Amino acid sequence: MPYDSQHALEHPEVAGWALGALDPDDTAAFGEHLHSCGQCQAQVAEFAPVARSLALAAPAAEPPPDLKFKTLAAVQYAVTAESRTQPGPAAPKPSPAGKASRWRHLHWTSPLLPVATALGAAAVTAAAFIGVQVFTATAPAVAASFSLHAQPGQTGSATATVRYADGGSEVQLTVKDLNKLGPDQFYECWYAGPANRPGHPDLITAGTFAGSNGTFSMWTAADPDRYKIMQIAAEQPGNVGHHGKVILSGTAQTSD
Repeated sequence: MPYDSQHALEHPEVAGWALGALDPDDTAAFGEHLHSCGQCQAQVAEFAPVARSLALAAPAAEPPPDLKFKTLAAVQYAVTAESRTQPGPAAPKPSPAGKASRWRHLHWTSPLLPVATALGAAAVTAAAFIGVQVFTATAPAVAASFSLHAQPGQTGSATATVRYADGGSEVQLTVKDLNKLGPDQFYECWYAGPANRPGHPDLITAGTFAGSNGTFSMWTAADPDRYKIMQIAAEQPGNVGHHGKVILSGTAQTSD
């Protein structure tokens, strides 16, 4: 049957009928019309596969607030893991402004080039964003500082300085004497909120690192006035949340 555009304009209820979205009065009226209209019957038949496909669509959902930062952390871990499998030049001496993170070193050296190609433009953008998070003499005001202590049965210690930044906070974390991890493990820095408890996490990530000793620069969206506990946990690739054992923990000392 040839398509009649004028007829389609006169009966826009076709799509609503196929989707079951008409109100009762319109459903009854259009159903009576549809019984004797071959043009509308043909259009309803065309819409039917679409309506069935919509029933299989994923439900609408808000992404977790720390999804962006977990994604950046995953990119950081992927580049770190890749770099360990490739030879590279000796690490340069730390700059006078302070010791940059291992991530920053990886971003600017040649082993990153094949990784950047594999990850694509989006990952390179994320890497550049993380890579420039270094602290200088003109750094913004301190929001909080942390002294992290080993939990029962664990070893190591850490200190962290958190400074306000656009849209979040910069974190400079220095760790000492952490246990060496397995080839598929990494450490992750977490902020825990007041509602955090087993089975009901209230956590925001600040990033990942792989060293047992060193200084690492990261970024987080956690509000230091609300997320006052910092934890370092040993995690596994593929974890979408905090599933690892807490190694270090400390409470914020604010500048107020």
